[in-house]
Amino acid sequence: MFEATQKMLEAARQELGRRRPAAALRQVAHQFHLTRTDLAWLAADVYDDIMTPEVQAIWHWDLAENGKGHTDAELDEMLSHLVLRVS
Repeated sequence: MFEATQKMLEAARQELGRRRPAAALRQVAHQFHLTRTDLAWLAADVYDDIMTPEVQAIWHWDLAENGKGHTDAELDEMLSHLVLRVS
């Protein structure tokens, strides 16, 4: 099972605080070599009000940018209402 490190959590909070969700999550994924599943677990740790539909949206997002899954714009829209958890 995936367990986010403090460094990952800090990077995710920082990126999500200044970028749209898709861009921020892609940056964190590249930085720490994370999969969509890992990102979904990480998002569950950094967002206060994340629920199953948002986690599933991350699972079905086109992280690899190969044309399969939710686009960045779709993911941004699906996650736009979430609030970052205060650390």
